This record gives sequence, structure tokens and C-alpha cells, in this order.
Amino acid sequence: MSAEITLDELKDWLERSGGYLHPHVHFQKVDSGFTVIASESLPPDSKIVSCPFQLAITKTVALKALSILLRSTITFAPSLSSWSDRQLISSYLCFHWIIGDDTSSTNVLAHLPYVKSLPSRDKLRTPLHFTPSELEQLKGSNLYGATLDREREWKAEWEQCRAAVAGVNEEWGGQFTWELFLTCTTHLSSRAFPSTLLSQTLSLTSPSDPEPILLPGVDSLNHARGEPVSWIQSYIGNGPVAGPGSTISLTLHNPVAGRQELFNNYGVKPNSELILGYGFSLPNNPDDTIVLKMGGVEGKKWEVGRSARGADEVWNSVLGMMGSSEPTYEDYLDAAAALGDMVQALLDKLPHPSDSGPNGIREDVALMLQNYLEGQREILESLTAFASSKEELGIAMARKEGIEVVLE
Repeated sequence: MSAEITLDELKDWLERSGGYLHPHVHFQKVDSGFTVIASESLPPDSKIVSCPFQLAITKTVALKALSILLRSTITFAPSLSSWSDRQLISSYLCFHWIIGDDTSSTNVLAHLPYVKSLPSRDKLRTPLHFTPSELEQLKGSNLYGATLDREREWKAEWEQCRAAVAGVNEEWGGQFTWELFLTCTTHLSSRAFPSTLLSQTLSLTSPSDPEPILLPGVDSLNHARGEPVSWIQSYIGNGPVAGPGSTISLTLHNPVAGRQELFNNYGVKPNSELILGYGFSLPNNPDDTIVLKMGGVEGKKWEVGRSARGADEVWNSVLGMMGSSEPTYEDYLDAAAALGDMVQALLDKLPHPSDSGPNGIREDVALMLQNYLEGQREILESLTAFASSKEELGIAMARKEGIEVVLE
């Protein structure tokens, strides 16, 4: 299958399918794929792009297509009902590359122009696409362990899918490689929207985990923190299943100058999440956090942000481990020392940002690592200062009792 699609083809396919792209907006090719650019100045509250519900890639769309493909050659099929949403949608994307040019599959694999517009594997920058030397730079950080955990999880899912596909068609199974599955799964993780956008009551949140969906065209906009945007739904029909003509649109509330890139807002996300899921980071990201786990409190985790935001919960747990219902100055001093030791151990393990750009590390990856590690270090240093402030409280409590504390 041809690996590229022209920008005009992508735009025409989107609009031919019932979507919309602002007439003064166009796709521009860049190293990482496409960006969305304003060809002329846009006023506030401009509707930029819309996707018809029928064009969305959902679990239901993927399940229907895979059921047809995998039952077309044998009398039995793998149990697709046991596959996760990620396995179904990622496998659906994979099959566009495996048999996408086969005209007999056109009605089954309906998103070929969109799939061909997605960034190639060499353009992806999530940690699962790092080189060994790049991944080595994360050792000692939470993101290193999270990357290995994700790789194990996704490889197990790929092996289940590959075995099922190979059982139906050996040639397809040979083409259903880990590299292809990883590429398609990364496209899903970096571009997914919540399925609640297509519900009768439009929402970006849900009490339970919503299913991931892909919205061709709409997912082309990159992220800018704090960008004011609105999702506007045109829901046709009164039932739980939307009728033909239903669309989901993205409106930008700030004016945009001509020749400037347009941005979506992915929400409040720390660099660890941006790197792991999307493959980019923000400098001095105010939403950065670090996840702490403590011995003696099994399964409990705390998320602490910059300037020790959220540290009070950690402190209360450490102080509670001292065993006193009414904490004494000694409890304060011991708890402060325990917290300080834990934080210092994490600081000692953390790679230094200056080590993140040696030879063999790609420039954009080095910048991501530097932004991430800067945030992690700043949070830990703020926790050190927080522990010191609690130590000072303990010393003050002792003085009230007439005890002078001398610390080594």
C-alpha cells in the first residue's frame, strides 16, 4: 500500500464523508506528520473542523470490520469479545496496512485515507519508540518503569491478536508485526478522544472509563496548554444512537493570525503523561507531578506537584506511621527525617538533566527528557524543603516544652 496521501486527498476525503474544514484552514506537512495552519486571520469563536459521527473509529466499528475479515476465510473466528478496546481499534488500523489496497476490502476498511495520513513509525517519539540509549537516560525515574510496564502490557495484547490473525490467515499473521501493532497503538494512544463526545449528552468526562475513539481530521490539532476551545455537537435524533448528519466540531475562542498554527487543548497533563502517551513535553510544565509509593503502606500512592502541591497527604501518612494518636515533637522530627530520607533517595536515583543529551540521543528526545527531569527534580526539591519545614515545627514544639533540640 502506498505509504503517503496528499494533503488535498485528506481534505477531500474528510469533506466528502460529511466533515468540515474551515475554508481558511489547511493541513501542512511537517516532520511529525501534519499540522493545522490558518491561511488567513481567523476571528474569535471560529469553527475549525468537524467530524461526522459515522466517520469516527469506535470499538463497534472495529469489531464489525474484524468480525467480517476474520470470519471470511474459515468457519470459526477468534473470540473478539475478549479483546480490549485498544486491541480492537489498533488491529483495525493494522489491517488497513495489511490489506488496505485490496478493493474488495474497501467497504470493510473504510478509513484508508485517514490511516495513510498518520505519522510513520520513525516520526513517533513516545518512549516505546526511543532507542536503547535514549531509554537508558530515563533509568531511575518513574517514567522508565512506566515505559517497561506499558511495553509488557502491549506486547501481551499484540501476541494474542497476532495468534488469532495467524490462525485465520498465515500471511496476514506474518504481516501483523510488533512494529506495526506498536505504531497503530501509539496512534490510538496519542489521538484518542473519549466516547462520551458521541453520547446524546456531550461530555469530556465520565464516571467510568469511556471507550477511546478516533475522530479523523479533528485529531490533527496539536496541544497548547490553556487554549480556550469548545466542543459543539450536532446530535440528530432522539434515541441513544445518533442519526445521519450528526457531527462533533471544534471551535477555537481566541483569534488566530494568518500563517499561524491552530491548537487544541488536551487538558491538564504532566510531562510524564504527555511523553508516554503523546511523545512530546512542555518546558516548565506547571502541571508536572511525581507519584510516590511508600514502604509500609501497601498499594498506597500519592501524586505530588510542583511547590509540594499535595504533600500534606503524604505528610499525614508518614506522621501516622509514627504510631501516636497525639503526635509529639519527636514524632514530627522522626517523620520529617523519614520523609527527607525518602525524597533524597529519589533525588539520588534521578538522572540529571545535563546527562540527557549525549551523542546518539536525538535532539527532540533530549529536549523531552530535559523538560521531564527538570520537573521531577523541582518537585523533589520542593518536597525536601517541605520536610525541612515540618522539622522546624518539631523543633518549635520541643522549645515550647523547654527542650533544645540539636540536630547533627
